[in-house]
Amino acid sequence: MPNIKSAEKRVSVSATKRLQNQMTRSQMQTAVKKFNAAISNGDVEAAKALLPIASSKIDNAAVKNVIHKNAANRKKAQIAKALSQLERGVVVVKVDAKTLKQAEQKAAAAKKAEEAEAIKAQRNEAKKAKEAAKAPATKKAPAKKPAAKAAAAASEEKPAPQKRTVKKAPAAEAPVAEAPAAEEVTDEIK
Repeated sequence: MPNIKSAEKRVSVSATKRLQNQMTRSQMQTAVKKFNAAISNGDVEAAKALLPIASSKIDNAAVKNVIHKNAANRKKAQIAKALSQLERGVVVVKVDAKTLKQAEQKAAAAKKAEEAEAIKAQRNEAKKAKEAAKAPATKKAPAKKPAAKAAAAASEEKPAPQKRTVKKAPAAEAPVAEAPAAEEVTDEIK
C-alpha cells in the first residue's frame, strides 16, 4: 500500500479509469457480438441496423484510448466486409473464440460420453457371454445341499457324542489303608 498521498490518489484514479475502460470495451464487444450474431443468422436487415451502432461503439473506444485507432479501423473494416459479403450471398459464419471453444468442448464431451457408452456396452456383452457359458455347466452338476440342511441330516443319523469330565476331590489327609479318594463323574451332553 502506498505511503505518499499522491501515490494513494494515483492508485484510486487508476482503479476508477480501469473500470471506465472496462465498461467501454464491454459495450464495444457486445455491439460487435450482436452484429456477428445477425450475420451468422443471415439477417441482412438486422445487420444493416447494427452496423452503425457497432461502428460507433468501436470509434468511442478508440477516442477514449481503450483500443488503438488502427485496431478500431481494422474492426470496422471487418464488420463492413462481413455485411457486404452477406448482401452478395457469400456464406459467412462469424464466430468468436469463446463460442468456438465452447462448441469444441461440447463435441469433446459428446465423444467421450459415446466412448464410455461403447465400453460399457462391450463389458455388458462380455459379462452376458460369461454368464451364458457358466449357465449350462451349473445345470449339469448335481445340486448341493445347503450347509444347514446337511448338518441337520447328519445330526439325525448319528447321536451327538457325550463328553465326560472327571473331577478329583482335593486330597485330604487320609490314612493310607483306606480306599483311594472318591471321584466325581459328571456327564455333559452338548
